[in-house]
Amino acid sequence: MIQDVLKTDYWSILRLALPVSAGTFMQFLVVLTDNYFLSRTSDVALNGAGNAGVLYITLAMIGAGFCNTGQILIARRMGEGQMEETLSILSTGLRVAGAVGLCLVLFVALGLQAGFAGVFRDAETGQVFAEFMGIRKWGYLPSFLVMMLNAFFMGTARSRILMWAMITTGTINVIGDALLIEGTRWIPALGARGAAWASLTAESTGLLVLFGHAMRHHGRAIWTSSLLARERLNAWFRLAAPMVAQLTLTLGTWSLFFFLVEQVGVLELKVSHIARNFFMLAFVVSQGVQQTTRTFVSGLLGAGRKEELHGAMRRLFVVNLCGVLLMAHGGLFYPSLLASPFFEDPAELEAAARTLPVLFLAMVIYSGSSVLLSTIQGSGHTTPALVIEVSALVVYTSLAVTLTLIHPQPVWRIWWVEWSYFSGIGLGSVLFLLRWDWKSKVL
Repeated sequence: MIQDVLKTDYWSILRLALPVSAGTFMQFLVVLTDNYFLSRTSDVALNGAGNAGVLYITLAMIGAGFCNTGQILIARRMGEGQMEETLSILSTGLRVAGAVGLCLVLFVALGLQAGFAGVFRDAETGQVFAEFMGIRKWGYLPSFLVMMLNAFFMGTARSRILMWAMITTGTINVIGDALLIEGTRWIPALGARGAAWASLTAESTGLLVLFGHAMRHHGRAIWTSSLLARERLNAWFRLAAPMVAQLTLTLGTWSLFFFLVEQVGVLELKVSHIARNFFMLAFVVSQGVQQTTRTFVSGLLGAGRKEELHGAMRRLFVVNLCGVLLMAHGGLFYPSLLASPFFEDPAELEAAARTLPVLFLAMVIYSGSSVLLSTIQGSGHTTPALVIEVSALVVYTSLAVTLTLIHPQPVWRIWWVEWSYFSGIGLGSVLFLLRWDWKSKVL
């Protein structure tokens, strides 16, 4: 029972969050490796594949929103002592995730055929984008199944296997990058297409690790458990819809940000993609803490332990802030050293060195706002979370358009928009948590 394993002391929080963060750190190394090899190939390869990667992640949020709410439901049912129900959620979720993944493969294929890559000002960047995305789209099927298995293991407070799966995924990706992007004596250099093949192979391998673990512990039950009744599935869809919209809008707006930056110049886009990599240092920590927050909040509410929520939230705040400061302090204290492997031109290096401190402050704000928003999501109030997100995105988009198209600014000033976004999320979340009865049962 989750009541027996869900303790709210610092060690218990770290024990659940660290495996996810460790695995996410491996994913950070993967992205960093991708960009390192691609930057050695050409700026066009880096920018085209980078924008394709952002778009890929944006569309993947459809699966992430559905599976994240699956995690909330699983944690709630575990808190209520309904283990059989969690297997039904997993079995149903795997089928839905697979179907949605296949639909996205078709959607992207149709978009590429319709000439979506023509939105790029630079035709070569658009060509790389199309080649990369043409391969990368197939990753939606394994990655959506991985997300649902992640949701199951996090919802049942078993995160260690996620670390090993992500480490395996990351290792395969790094090896694939090294072999395929620049080529070897026996393998031709594939450039951006090599990065896409490496990622697809790595995701498929990660799926095998998670699926094998699930089969070993639950056997055929992950497929043969009774599917959720229609009313239960509809309730899941209603809960998931706001989160799907929230995550897709968030990443979609972030994708738009990079397309806007591309209109300013190649230098600005290259610096922004490198800066995006360093933002993942904060994401490494916060990904584990956010998932832990949703599990704790939903599980504690399901177990009737509301009185422990405030203490747990406070400790989650501390863990997240300390982790972000530990991982991302270099952006403030030695930004030039961090950026130097990616830039040879002094002007590009200076631009990156001035951008990373801006990003550091955004990461600090993010460390607080992410816990607040995850608390709202974990309590099942996904619609208010969507409203908060949309409000912050309206301000973010307005500022991004102003600083890129209307009054173009140097890249470090363009990244000021991140301050407004994370501050808006934090302010909206605080107002909701103070004014609404968010501990009421909605699942």
